[in-house]
Amino acid sequence: MSSLPTLEKELPYIDLTNDTVRKRFERFLLNVMTEKYGRYMRGALNVSYAGSPGMLFYVDDDSGPLFEILVSYSSNSVQYRVTLLRPFANRVVLEGVAKLLEGALNFFAETGGFGAAYFVFVPGRQLIPPRTESKSRRTLQSLFLGNLVFIFALSILISYTVFIVFGSYAPIVLVLMQIPIMVLSYRIAPLVMGDWKLDSSHRLVYLVGLKMPIEKYQIILQKVLLPHRFDVKKKLYETSLEKGEEPSEDSVKKVLTELNLQPEEYEVEVRKVDIYSIVERVAKRFKLKRVPSIYLSNIIYPNAAASGVCSYLASILITTGLLSRLDDAEIEAVIGHEISHLKRRDMLTFFALSSIEYLSRVYLTLLLWPLFATPLGLLYLSFSLTVFFVVAKFVEMRADIDSALYVGYPEKLASALRKIGLRHIFVESSPWGRLMAWLRWDPHPPVTHRIEQLSKMASSGIVMGPWRKAITCSLVDISRSLRLTLFAQL
Repeated sequence: MSSLPTLEKELPYIDLTNDTVRKRFERFLLNVMTEKYGRYMRGALNVSYAGSPGMLFYVDDDSGPLFEILVSYSSNSVQYRVTLLRPFANRVVLEGVAKLLEGALNFFAETGGFGAAYFVFVPGRQLIPPRTESKSRRTLQSLFLGNLVFIFALSILISYTVFIVFGSYAPIVLVLMQIPIMVLSYRIAPLVMGDWKLDSSHRLVYLVGLKMPIEKYQIILQKVLLPHRFDVKKKLYETSLEKGEEPSEDSVKKVLTELNLQPEEYEVEVRKVDIYSIVERVAKRFKLKRVPSIYLSNIIYPNAAASGVCSYLASILITTGLLSRLDDAEIEAVIGHEISHLKRRDMLTFFALSSIEYLSRVYLTLLLWPLFATPLGLLYLSFSLTVFFVVAKFVEMRADIDSALYVGYPEKLASALRKIGLRHIFVESSPWGRLMAWLRWDPHPPVTHRIEQLSKMASSGIVMGPWRKAITCSLVDISRSLRLTLFAQL
């Protein structure tokens, strides 16, 4: 069997310590395999492999046995091995199965095998977000966030017009045109993405979550929750917050029973988060002169972002997806990262770096046009942008370190990154994947590197300044990832 083509990999940070979760994981995996391979799945067995529990699946095709899949797991990781049972079968089959497994395992790690729907309430604010009701704001958001072709065409049109009017001074003019946008970014981001503004009088956010087995999730979503979502939200509000009471499991079940949704079909989660107090507390630790404006965006993607050139012209945007995934201490650590950007005026730093990169590239191209018209021009562009994003990664790493120092929860920021960065963690589990994470055109360092550095801080603290630490540990890891990748190719 060992001579047959095999592909195996270990995926970290999948918590299977609880017996109930482990049984749910096994049911989830069986459902995934059955749905994917149907009549071709010849068998599924519970097995023990190297002292760890696991599951073994056999899959055929029309010609007979094709491959077997072994999935074994410990308390905090899952390992899979796919083996072709026919020596001359196409290895693309292995890669397809691996892709299916990693997608399924990532989904389980993020959701626990449940489908979830959340109703979000900000007492004292509009029940249905204005952005949801406003056609103009929905159009604006879809243009700028969901249509890259529109943004690209608009940028080309503006650049072309400026070059016609200002000639060789056009690059400088284009840079200067970005200054008002940068200064007003603390208002622009909430305008496009914000649903509710939070302040000292509207500081609480309630999340009412419904968790369902994944096999029932789509049915319940399509038949009940989506068609009646606004009615359900209104009734939940009327039976609790409108009366001055907090939502409870009983009140939620009562409303849903009226829609013929039985209590045994779902689990209820009710959570209250005092977002304003969290941001206010972190702002004080960073000694900001005022609390940034806070906006909540009702989208499922877990994220937070800071905009603004100083504390007086600053805002923080937080998504409901972040609140649903993290506990209060993890949220506080993430906010610490964002407020570090405001404290250090990182928007000005990024603006300066990007302007220098853009102007040097454009004027070198104009000066050495015949040379840059060759593949050398493309090589220079790739090198220039890669250097810019590597430097940007130093800034993001320093924001992590600042959060750990000022907020004091390095282990909580690490756990938050594990929860919201699992897809990146899986990709970065190989030396090549980690190196590509350093070199990609993205300002964020590899998630695995960030977690490792924060874990070290949690156990031993920091012995050098944030900037020095951020640059030093990043350069060391880039060098290490490069060496490991080259060694793996030999």
